[in-house]
Amino acid sequence: MNSIPIKHKRWIQTLFILFLLADLSFSFVQHYNTPLYGDLENGILPDKDVRSIFDDPFGFEKIITGEKGVNPNRFFSHYFFSEYFKNVPLWLQHFVSPISSAYLSCAIIKVIVQVFFIFFLSAFISGKTKIFSREFITAAVIITPLFQVYGYWSRMGIIDQSIAYNFFYSIPIVALMLFLSPVFNHVIRNKKIRNTAYLYLVPLIIILPFSGPLIPALIVIITFLVLIYYWRQSGVGSYLKKVPSVMYIVLIPASLWSLYSLVLGFYDSNYQSETIPVLARFLKLPEGIFSQLFHSLGIPLLLTTIAINIFLIRKLNPQESVKFINVFKWIGVFAFIYIILLPFGGYRPYRARIIRYDTILPVTVALMFYFGATTYYLINNLKERRKARYYTFIVLVLAIFTFSDTKGIGKNRCERMALKKIATSQDSVVAISNNCYVMSWSNNFDYKKSDKKAELLYYWRITKTKKLFYNEQ
Repeated sequence: MNSIPIKHKRWIQTLFILFLLADLSFSFVQHYNTPLYGDLENGILPDKDVRSIFDDPFGFEKIITGEKGVNPNRFFSHYFFSEYFKNVPLWLQHFVSPISSAYLSCAIIKVIVQVFFIFFLSAFISGKTKIFSREFITAAVIITPLFQVYGYWSRMGIIDQSIAYNFFYSIPIVALMLFLSPVFNHVIRNKKIRNTAYLYLVPLIIILPFSGPLIPALIVIITFLVLIYYWRQSGVGSYLKKVPSVMYIVLIPASLWSLYSLVLGFYDSNYQSETIPVLARFLKLPEGIFSQLFHSLGIPLLLTTIAINIFLIRKLNPQESVKFINVFKWIGVFAFIYIILLPFGGYRPYRARIIRYDTILPVTVALMFYFGATTYYLINNLKERRKARYYTFIVLVLAIFTFSDTKGIGKNRCERMALKKIATSQDSVVAISNNCYVMSWSNNFDYKKSDKKAELLYYWRITKTKKLFYNEQ
């Protein structure tokens, strides 16, 4: 883009900004139209199991007594989830109806998380943090279409359709990206780390290891790989001097807390009766990998574009390609270690293949970064005679991702109608359509099982009294 006249660059930058605003706006509409799904009521209005986490946030009592409980090492995810949905929907009711406030609350937090993902990835790719700089905006345009609300979401989803899952997966991951940003900038861009500039990361030393099921293992793996990287760069003699002191101040303590959190995870009582042996979980990995690679076009297109990018970089600048290939090797080592450790994280019937879009999320984010970094390099360095063809190719790839994700409008219409029926009914027990899931993953034919959901609807002021409900058979 360096040879483009300044006047044209400004027009292109304006078009890029409009594209980003349009894409994010449409994502917001999709999020707003997404059903609430399940796992809400017991987390927002903590039931007995969740209250036990609040009473023992760091699981010390579990370690001492040996007693098991639900999600003993995920206190902060539960806490932020509960606090957000106890307060934000009620505040939004100053502007919208109670039913709309529930969906609006979901859409707001989802799009905020999406924006933060785009920000960190764009900053990592371009090396710029000024959001209106040409470099940052270019990187953001490359990355943004990869975020699938529907489309290829089932294999490369970052923002979960389930609002509850976001507090345990995407939100902790984006917080981890913030935590690791100084390390990334030092390793990839050789930027000097000033210890005082990152004091704001200190609270995350405690928060991250107790947020979501993936974070503790990720911190340990990444710390291990970073230390190996510095060891290979400096050798044994100058190793201690080469490693920035912020690693010892921030990363090592976070790893120790993460190791403790991993031990605490063995006291999780979830799905104990439905677990399978570790060996059986390992045997499911190939099936999970195959499903990720060949279920839909998203991941194959991402990997194919990366391969083409590397090929072009090697032809353009063999020396520069060595750097990119080394980065890809590190991503591969990280992905291998991470996937091999996944079976030790337990078994869930709804994740029968072990690998699913949520458990593989860190690898997906790494591939998105690499896709963006290689594309960004080529856009800025290809010779004129090849630029037009490459621009055509990459625009086509981004268009495929963009237009694949045009679904979801009205997807929560049935649930909204059911909520309105419950809210306006004069009955204390309300029958709703058998094809409508209200804050659930499936039909509920027993009205007694809606007790906690009814309590949440009353808390959100959707109903004026507590009303039970069930699906007609």
